[in-house]
Amino acid sequence: LKSTMVRPLLWPLVLSSLASRYPCYCFQRKILRSSTVSLSMSSVSSKIQETLDPCVVLMKKMIAEYEVAWADKGGIFSLAQGVSYWEPPDSVKSAIEQAIATNTLHMYGPDEGLPELREALTVKLREENNLSNHHVMVTSGANQAYMNCVLSLLEDGDQAVFFRPYYFNHIMATQLAIGNAGVLLGECDEKGVPKLEWLKQQLESNPSIKIVTLTNPGNPTGVNLERDVVEHVVELCRMHNKWLILDCTYEHFQFNSKDTSVFFGFSENHVIHIFSFSKGYALAGYRCGYTVVSKEADDLYQQMRKAQDTIPICPSRFSQHAALGALSAGRKWVIDKVETLAASREAILKALSPLDQIMGGSGAMYLMAKLPTQNDDDEKVARLLVKDYGVAIIPGSYCGFPGWIRVCYSNLPPDQCVKAAERLACGIRDISRH
Repeated sequence: LKSTMVRPLLWPLVLSSLASRYPCYCFQRKILRSSTVSLSMSSVSSKIQETLDPCVVLMKKMIAEYEVAWADKGGIFSLAQGVSYWEPPDSVKSAIEQAIATNTLHMYGPDEGLPELREALTVKLREENNLSNHHVMVTSGANQAYMNCVLSLLEDGDQAVFFRPYYFNHIMATQLAIGNAGVLLGECDEKGVPKLEWLKQQLESNPSIKIVTLTNPGNPTGVNLERDVVEHVVELCRMHNKWLILDCTYEHFQFNSKDTSVFFGFSENHVIHIFSFSKGYALAGYRCGYTVVSKEADDLYQQMRKAQDTIPICPSRFSQHAALGALSAGRKWVIDKVETLAASREAILKALSPLDQIMGGSGAMYLMAKLPTQNDDDEKVARLLVKDYGVAIIPGSYCGFPGWIRVCYSNLPPDQCVKAAERLACGIRDISRH
């Protein structure tokens, strides 16, 4: 083969053809397999090699390394992955039972989602988010909703704006779509508020920018931005003809809001909203989210169907019926659950208090804290906390914020979270002393 004009990437195909004509065991097992191995690394996409490693997977592997040592001490408490400790509302079980009885769950559904769910979401968007005249596309979680957006909007040479500390899966989706060169990072101030003067300058001077992304309430910042801050970003993007993606996954987690019965969106046609059932309704494993696009941006929505049809074809019928059941429980059901997090939040704040800088507490389910200078290797600290103190967090480096840690206070029931906070406090005191 080397002496021929056949391109190396085609060798496995040629070898397969020869193997089918001359089925020699030795030929198939040794030559074909060795050729595949030698080509495997060179054939992997450079974009996926540039993409961040999935940090929650990394933390779960770290926890697994030490779980045996902590088995007789109550196990390792995870304050890492952002999940809700409560179970879904009972109406979810009822909805699933009814759906099973219809004997239709095995069938494909409409690309955009079941009509009855989309109709229910249209009502919810109007009453709770002040959004009307919008298309709704149901997706397999909010991450797939975001992937649909970047695939529909970005191409090589474009850039997407994010603010550090960022939500890692947004970065990963962009890297997969257009490579690492397409990621443009701005900064937040010490309170977790994006620096909008920098954004203004970038939008005025950088024509490569295509989209701006905000997660509000914020992951990983734990900050619920004031309305006027987000309005400013909406207006900047409008002035410069850029898309703004608002990830509203944590819409129910507003601790500085006077009225938690609503979470108002923005009706401007350049604003795309993403919502999720994973956090408030605790349907994380069901994987159900949705994208909301203005009907005045109908062309985008129609083009987005291509991404939808290619990735899931259609969202799971099972998950959509679960989502319908969750919606019937109502927003107040979620708010009542969210209010139970107060003690957990205070316990974690107290545990982090020896550290000089703490960010968050006004929204979502996270707090971030800056490690002392003498121990600011956040990945090393994360391992130390798991190994010696039996508590897991997310290193800030995974969010583009080295020297910090992200702590989730919603993934354990309040009594267990208080115990986890005690372990975390011991670890923080020790690393602050050395």
